[in-house]
Amino acid sequence: MQFDPDDLSDAAAWLDAHSAVSFAELARLSDFSPSELHELIDYGALAPNNLNEVHALHEARWVFSGACVLTVRTAARLRASFELDTSALALALAYLERIRVLEAEIGALRAQLPQSP
Repeated sequence: MQFDPDDLSDAAAWLDAHSAVSFAELARLSDFSPSELHELIDYGALAPNNLNEVHALHEARWVFSGACVLTVRTAARLRASFELDTSALALALAYLERIRVLEAEIGALRAQLPQSP
């Protein structure tokens, strides 16, 4: 599934982890400058799907999952609310991802508990 940059109105509604988003599209959707996106990538807050080739490829060939759109929109809200720089955003995003993973693990463990009558 390829992203249509001309239809930005409801892009997040249909993007999923299997959607492909280019670097330019991600910048357009995120409210971040290309240099800020580069910093978030350098800090590890964002990762192109072709991560192993990132340094070998020009940014025009980088491909991101649709989930990265949610990540950069979350980062934009955090930046607007708390006036965070990109290094602080990367740290906050890492903590939010860790919380998400831990909540999923807790849910899986609760599902294994015997149900009380």
